[in-house]
Amino acid sequence: MLFHSVDYVLFLGIGVLGFWSLLRWPFVRSGFLWILSCLFYMAWHPAYIGLILGSTALDFVAGIRIADSKTTGARRSWLTVSLLGNLGVLGTFKYFNFASSVVGQACAALGWPVDVPLLDVLLPVGISFYTFQTMSYTVDVYRGTLAAERSPVRFALFVSYFPQLVAGPIVRASEFLPQLARTPALSKTQVGRGLFWIATGLVKKVAVADLLSVNLVDRVFGHPELYSGAEVLVALYGFTMQMYCDFSGYTDVARGSGLLMGFELPQNFDRPYGASNPAEFWRRWHMTLSRWIRDYLYFPLGGSRTGPVRAYVNLALTMFLMGLWHGASWTFVWYGLLQALAMVVHRLFHRWRVRKGLLNHPAPWVRPMGVFLCLQFVVFSRILFRAEDMDNARAVVARLMSGSWSLMQVPLWLGVLLGVAFALHYTPRRWIGSLQAWFEERRAWVQGLLLWGVGLVLARVATTEVVPYIYFQF
Repeated sequence: MLFHSVDYVLFLGIGVLGFWSLLRWPFVRSGFLWILSCLFYMAWHPAYIGLILGSTALDFVAGIRIADSKTTGARRSWLTVSLLGNLGVLGTFKYFNFASSVVGQACAALGWPVDVPLLDVLLPVGISFYTFQTMSYTVDVYRGTLAAERSPVRFALFVSYFPQLVAGPIVRASEFLPQLARTPALSKTQVGRGLFWIATGLVKKVAVADLLSVNLVDRVFGHPELYSGAEVLVALYGFTMQMYCDFSGYTDVARGSGLLMGFELPQNFDRPYGASNPAEFWRRWHMTLSRWIRDYLYFPLGGSRTGPVRAYVNLALTMFLMGLWHGASWTFVWYGLLQALAMVVHRLFHRWRVRKGLLNHPAPWVRPMGVFLCLQFVVFSRILFRAEDMDNARAVVARLMSGSWSLMQVPLWLGVLLGVAFALHYTPRRWIGSLQAWFEERRAWVQGLLLWGVGLVLARVATTEVVPYIYFQF
């Protein structure tokens, strides 16, 4: 069930009406939302609801056992059970086939050809999101920073809440469970804000991401040999903007949907293409994943407190794993290594600037130049992200370096769309904030008319092809 569909609009309407109708009965209200969330997930692949239910049961029991255990050994044992269970499921469905094929290739290269086992299963949608979400809960309970949740219904809803279930943002128990424990309230401002976020998210997805995907990006990456170097370059910028509008658009709809039920979901994007270096980029792109990696991997490894060499190793390892989180293929292995290298080089350069005193009075051109260079790095690293395999990535690079600069196959309107999208990305924040505030202050009938108009425009410009959200595959 895609967010940019009539089915979802009806589904969300049922959820919002049912939720507020049950305001006086918190247990029933939470149970209703949980059942609705299960139905939402089963619309993708009914059989895989068992994975979420299993993960929910495992971590609910583990959290209580960790909290109630009297010894450190018992608490650590239950944490280990939780981590192994979640990582085992994630590794089996997402990484087993890739790891098995790598072993087979290595054995063949050594002259020991073997038939390696492969699983004939589909990757469960959103598995990387909800496993990370539940793992953070048991870790927080183990650390003593979060009380164990004693209500199985509230905990199940935390794991499977439908707006953010399949593509984030990654919500921590400390952010969501307290909201379930209190009586929800909703103001006119919150309704306006939620509707505004949903509308802007749909505009990003339907009017920008999907049009760029169908009319440019998919065609170029599908057959790069048919396009000039300039057209491939435009496609790379197109995919960069498509990816942002697709993923941030999903997050906007998810946050807006949650707000209509009184839930605040965390921000996941902060104009990432305005970052001036790789570290800042990852603080502004998929922010909930970046914070998760920092708090549950980088800091436990020692962070930067273990000496310079170990700090670089920790940084490189976490960035490599962040890249590999996105997919099990050689393209994502190299993507992760490239991100790790960029972060290490940036930190070395930053420390050199500190030693030279260059941070005290930076020239006015330093940040704009940093933004430009960081964007170019992001754009070209997206080749590995988008390519189907390494052969496809090499073909794209070969055409990019071909020296042919014709743009005959890029329609003018598409170039204008891409330019406007980037221009809006760099507008002052207050512009969007002012537009949102203006919308929130309008009367309900005015908001309804405006949303109806947006819907008509989106129906007019929408592609005939169904374009799933990019991050559903993760």
